[in-house]
Amino acid sequence: MAWRSWRNAEIYAAFARDHSIYRTLNEHLVDLADLENARRILDLACGTGSTAAACLAAMPPEASLVGVDASEAMVGVARARTIDPRARFEVTPAADIGRMSLGSFDRCLCNAAIWQFSSVPTAFASVARSLEPGALFAFNIPAERLGEPSPIHPFQVALARAIEARSGERLHAPRTLDAEAVEPWLSAAGFRLEYRDRFTWRGRQGELMKLMEIPAMIEPMTPGLDDTDRTAILREAGQASDPREIVLVPWIFFVARRIGENGARGE
Repeated sequence: MAWRSWRNAEIYAAFARDHSIYRTLNEHLVDLADLENARRILDLACGTGSTAAACLAAMPPEASLVGVDASEAMVGVARARTIDPRARFEVTPAADIGRMSLGSFDRCLCNAAIWQFSSVPTAFASVARSLEPGALFAFNIPAERLGEPSPIHPFQVALARAIEARSGERLHAPRTLDAEAVEPWLSAAGFRLEYRDRFTWRGRQGELMKLMEIPAMIEPMTPGLDDTDRTAILREAGQASDPREIVLVPWIFFVARRIGENGARGE
């Protein structure tokens, strides 16, 4: 699985360092999570540590952070990149965090990952078991993954054509979540949705082109093809696209509050 490989983790970390999209999303997520008043923060699907870095820059000096990810390679890179003693990282699947001896948290952030879990309701329930009453849970999902209107960029079209030309098969639409189900899933897990808003990242198309060089991004779109084919596909799609073109990518941000046993806010 591409997300578990060291090569993927290293390429992912370099992309997050050199390009703006994850940094911008993380900064907005941190703003919504009110980290100035946080004590213990859970970074769910922490990847190579870019969300942790944004949290560490905003949270109080006495606060602490635990990052969890199912990929040992991702966690390994996060540990190597993060020298702040307030943070530690553990290899833990999302479904298991509620059963780990990690303690309780008053914040949980999850950047660019929720829709990739095999069961979003299970992930929500696991997060709820890790949060104290009144805690905030902030996460985001690309608008297109919720079936909401989202611009189609020239590179996306060129990539789909290049994949079809090399594989002989049409590129299938990405897996989507039911937008109307997110709030009921949160409620069933013990959360009250407090904020939902559309946030648009504005950047150069070249960033999306570099994003697709991450193995975990391109491999699910090209099953049955090898790295030589994938390199050729990306080259062909890149030659048909302008990396300087401005593109807009909308995301939906959510903030939910863990409610107490009696349904109170727990504050």
